[in-house]
Amino acid sequence: MASAAEDRVRAELKAKRDKMGLLSTPVTLLRNFALVLVDGVRALVLGLLAQRLLLILVVLPVLASWAYTRASYPEHYAPPVCGVTPGGLGWRIELAAREAAWWVTLGVLSSVGFGTGLHSGLMFLFPHVMNVVLTVESCQSTTGLITAYSHPCKLDCALTPGSADGSATFLAIVAKVWPQCFLWGLGTAIGELPPYLVSKAARLAGQRSGEFEAEIEAARASTDVFSRLKLWTMDFTQKHGFVGVLLLAGWPNAAFDMCGMCCGYLLMPFATFFIAVVLGKAVLKVTGQAIFFVGLFGKVFFESALAAVAPPIERAIKALVGADVSVTQFGLEKRLALLDKFKKQTRYTPAALLAKFGSSKKGGLDLPGLKRLFADFAPEPSGRLAIAQRVLRLWDTNNDAAISHAELEPLVSATDGQVSLGALDQAVGGTPLVKMLWEAFVCCLICYFVYTTVVQLSVAKQAEIDEEVVAKRAGKAE
Repeated sequence: MASAAEDRVRAELKAKRDKMGLLSTPVTLLRNFALVLVDGVRALVLGLLAQRLLLILVVLPVLASWAYTRASYPEHYAPPVCGVTPGGLGWRIELAAREAAWWVTLGVLSSVGFGTGLHSGLMFLFPHVMNVVLTVESCQSTTGLITAYSHPCKLDCALTPGSADGSATFLAIVAKVWPQCFLWGLGTAIGELPPYLVSKAARLAGQRSGEFEAEIEAARASTDVFSRLKLWTMDFTQKHGFVGVLLLAGWPNAAFDMCGMCCGYLLMPFATFFIAVVLGKAVLKVTGQAIFFVGLFGKVFFESALAAVAPPIERAIKALVGADVSVTQFGLEKRLALLDKFKKQTRYTPAALLAKFGSSKKGGLDLPGLKRLFADFAPEPSGRLAIAQRVLRLWDTNNDAAISHAELEPLVSATDGQVSLGALDQAVGGTPLVKMLWEAFVCCLICYFVYTTVVQLSVAKQAEIDEEVVAKRAGKAE
């Protein structure tokens, strides 16, 4: 009887939790989230205090050294002068920290939430890989080439020897883009933790993981491919453990949330789960993606691969349907279309844009500089001239035949402080209204990810509170 009564109370409380939201229960939602934050800060502080040796010998000295050197030795934090000075040691350390934070954050946004991630790879990482590959092909060298996304001297051929030196090999280019790919992959691994942690916390608290059980029930009741994939993912994880998680994380898997929830429900140790996910996502998967996109964006590599695979495919198509199909032509056209799409997302800081394409006499982007900037979007000189004139008319507000730093400011993206080619030219990247709508869309997605995370954590906290209520009622009944 007591068990039936407890189940009835649990069902009632779960029904209330299912209705939790910012509009329906704002006070409860925000209160629970505040409790989660307090618990997290408390756990962090206690964890640091438990690691007193680490805190005393590493964390505090590093923070103190950073504050002291920044105040006493500002020359060590001086930014670089391209081709002259590399920047101070402190500046380079800060750049590495910013670079890591940028790519890890983008990776988290790609996978955080239960299947609602924003694919920042298509928006930022893969266009960056393309720019590195095309720059190396143009420079014919990787020696001295800076590929850090936030570096003011990035992708500047003037820093290379200026002639082919044999360094622009396939593996050398992969090595140039791999650090950013790894950091992004590490972020995607971190973004997979919420399903695991929520499911594990519920199991440790003696509760049934409602999210996990709901996913299982829905998948078993459905016959679509995605539901079958979820069930297969769960079975594969249960059967193979660490190796199973590693393999599932090592390829683009839309049902990977199910793997995390299953591992949490089965109480897989955190280190086992996280190491497997990091190896799968930040090593196996991104290395494969880096190799694929370097081959795709590199003209010589792509054409060599296409020359090898196209003839047998063409012969097979002709044998099957009797039609002559040019796989080579199809592949080249699709590659160019993809390159054009990604080139629109090529981004520069205003300072880097002016340093690379600006006129020293006019102090801004003049007609010749704009023609060089948009050279890839028009094969004919007349086409490049038309684009340059259009951009100059749009943004040269003081009519001095050059776009200054101040005139570029309205085009700077709020996400990374850079200007895209699509923002400069309406015909290339859409109107300013489209740009603003796109940035608003991205901001809305990020807000949605934050909101779903808040809701998930708040509901999990409410489940803990509800379980305490059930336990108290059971104690009184006894």
